Amino acid sequence: MRRIATALSAVALAASLGACSQGGSPSGSNNADETNSGSSITDVSSLVTAAKSTMDEKKTVTVSFEGTGPLAQMYENMKCQVDVEKAAMGCGGGAVEMTINGDGIFMKSPQMAQLAGDPSKQWVKMPATEEMTQQFGELGKISDLQAMLPAGSSIQSSAEEQVDGKDATRYEVVTDLKKAAEEAPEAKKAGFKVLLDSGVTELKQTVWVDADKLPLKVAMTSPAMKVQGQDIPETKLTVRYADWGKPVEITTPPADQVQDMPSTPGLPG
Repeated sequence: MRRIATALSAVALAASLGACSQGGSPSGSNNADETNSGSSITDVSSLVTAAKSTMDEKKTVTVSFEGTGPLAQMYENMKCQVDVEKAAMGCGGGAVEMTINGDGIFMKSPQMAQLAGDPSKQWVKMPATEEMTQQFGELGKISDLQAMLPAGSSIQSSAEEQVDGKDATRYEVVTDLKKAAEEAPEAKKAGFKVLLDSGVTELKQTVWVDADKLPLKVAMTSPAMKVQGQDIPETKLTVRYADWGKPVEITTPPADQVQDMPSTPGLPG
């Protein structure tokens, strides 16, 4: 199950929420069928550049998740506050509470506290070597549009519409996973290989941005696949962005409530 979770993360969580960060400008063809040439953008690189400027200016955002399938269930009812400038995030409301900041990755779960050895300390600091830790750590990149739209991504079409009562531009984006794999860091290539070997060749995402190019919503679909002989159903995940620029509070759990999670083969993943 660990490798299956990693495979799903590589496309669904990773590509949708940021784990496919390539450390450079994404590339793509200019295939957008613009409905309003005054506000639409035709290539991913320009969309990322325009968004980054306003996202950096706002510095903070709150995100929430919804969807269907195994991946979406991991984040059901979860809401996260994100500090873009400090690369920090605090999440609550889901099955697991999380804090991700410069001090590390902390997770609050009775089951994980029991597994770590001391049920009285509800917060667990995750070891950096664990695959699950890396997956949740990538969640902290949900405010990085460049990471969400990696190399191999191209805009297929765009249209003007509304999101939660706000004027928005919708971009339909397709990522060529073979190209993304070719340009990915070595640490990410294995996950892409599993997906490509399973017959998954592209990832489709829909991105809605407002007039300032701030993301309002991102929706993606990870197609049904078979990994190591097991059928993985289709997963649909939507990330909603709200309250850009409003204050957030992200704190490291008190030291006396934290224990280290041992790096062991038995850690669920």
